[in-house]
Amino acid sequence: MATKLEKQPADAVPSVIAGKLRTLIACGHYSPGIRLGQTELAEQFSASRVPVREALKLLSAEGVVEHDPNRGFFVARFSASEARQYFRLRDMVEDELLKTIRWPTEAELDDFRARAEELERLLNEGNRAEWWSRHQDFHHALFDLSPNKIMVREAMRYWSLTDRYRALVPLPRRASTARTIVNKADLVAALAQQDTKKLLKVRANRRRAFEEEVLSILEDRGL
Repeated sequence: MATKLEKQPADAVPSVIAGKLRTLIACGHYSPGIRLGQTELAEQFSASRVPVREALKLLSAEGVVEHDPNRGFFVARFSASEARQYFRLRDMVEDELLKTIRWPTEAELDDFRARAEELERLLNEGNRAEWWSRHQDFHHALFDLSPNKIMVREAMRYWSLTDRYRALVPLPRRASTARTIVNKADLVAALAQQDTKKLLKVRANRRRAFEEEVLSILEDRGL
């Protein structure tokens, strides 16, 4: 899966590669514990080893990748203890962040509705990689309604760290509890109604259901 990066500014290449690797890891393309060889990745992304190494360092700082100076870079292993802590941090940061958002304009609401519909279409198609990327974009757009951009960055960092656990969960292509968890209609409705209480409740319920599903799988596997 070669990826051409020639048109990217040189200083942006590590970030672009990190984003692509983050998606591949979250989608389960790279399993926890697998070694990420710099030469192989450089060939895959049609890049030199330098931006690949910088990308791996970025992911290591996020906790998505682990670095052993003697052995190289590895996809971080799953842990129920880690997951609980990250979900707790998400709770605290996202609740405070969503209390500070401005209400979207009608044009922005239309955009949120279109994003929600696209996510449902991608689920129906079973397109996991594209769904994950668009799912991330939806949440970033939601959080970005807040003027507190430092908190937005932290919310997205914790979001990515918990969302990599989606690799454990089958993509819900049909009507089910799991499908309801990822459907965005209630979030968009809360935005349209300008109802902060409803927005916080919907987010908390969806996040809690996802957490319980992930923790159940981790505990069944002795992680």
